[in-house]
Amino acid sequence: MSPRINTADYIRPTTAARLLGVGRARVDQLITSGQLPAVEIDGVRFIPRAAVEARAAGRSPARPGPRPRKPAGG
Repeated sequence: MSPRINTADYIRPTTAARLLGVGRARVDQLITSGQLPAVEIDGVRFIPRAAVEARAAGRSPARPGPRPRKPAGG
């Protein structure tokens, strides 16, 4: 028997992507890199809602910052 999770506390990656304003691939990158926690049950990923809400509130950015500019002429 598979463990059950409280769907009020966990969301699917597609929902996380919508809440964060990023694509599903970016959410997968965040999970793979360990920047966004996730659990997998029967091959289905779930992300703690609190982690997504914290990231969406700006406490942990979902997108990398701007790249430094190269000096002119070089």
